[in-house]
Amino acid sequence: MESTLSPQTMTSVDLDHTSFAVNDVMSWAQRLRRELGATPISGEVLPAFRYLLLYIGSPEQRARMELMEPVDPGFLTRFLSKRGEGPHHITFSVPDLRAAVEGVKSLGLTVVGESYRHSPWCEAFILPDTTHSVVIQLAQSDREYPTPEGLLTTRTRDTASFPSAEGGTEPLWWKSLWETPAGELAELGTTHLASRDLSFSRHLFEGVLGGSVQEGQDYLDFSWDSGSVRVHYAEKPGVIGMSLQNKSEELWIGSAWVGARG
Repeated sequence: MESTLSPQTMTSVDLDHTSFAVNDVMSWAQRLRRELGATPISGEVLPAFRYLLLYIGSPEQRARMELMEPVDPGFLTRFLSKRGEGPHHITFSVPDLRAAVEGVKSLGLTVVGESYRHSPWCEAFILPDTTHSVVIQLAQSDREYPTPEGLLTTRTRDTASFPSAEGGTEPLWWKSLWETPAGELAELGTTHLASRDLSFSRHLFEGVLGGSVQEGQDYLDFSWDSGSVRVHYAEKPGVIGMSLQNKSEELWIGSAWVGARG
């Protein structure tokens, strides 16, 4: 029988992170720390992959980025073999996963991998469609990450209190990253997503996921407490990049840019 989630403080949907599939998480994490001042939050090893969640920014302006690499053959090896390194999914934290899933299904989208039994991290996945061409993960947890100030002022990580995937082990597998000197602090910002139908994007990101919306020319800006997504109209859909607020440099993770655009 599936367990019932414990009470939590979250009352609204939030943008949790944008995730990238890479061949070597540590190599990329070291580069992001040297060039953007990235701060590690947490990571785990799962049967098919391991991941590291990074905080990039100041207490006021920031975003979270996840890096994933395969450790055994599975979905991530297939992804990298087909597409190479690049954006894999966008994750939203929700206060009621079942309600969010029903809202998504009402739009005709396909949801897979629904799991409600592990309260530190319950999840479901919206399969890539012809509009957005990206996996969207919905997650609910009875745990929280530290505040931005807490992440930036200490290297201590009380991982037992963090969101944690079922079966996850080695929450500090990445701790040698602290040995890499941090560069000048960059402020990671908006995730940029190409969409073939802005009206449908609005139904999803505003109507179901509760983002505040502002209209631009050929794009919509959706914002949540912890980040924002700019959805551009384009014939070729998918995540195209992430903005840096205070750096002129640009780097690429596969097909996606990280730089001073948008």
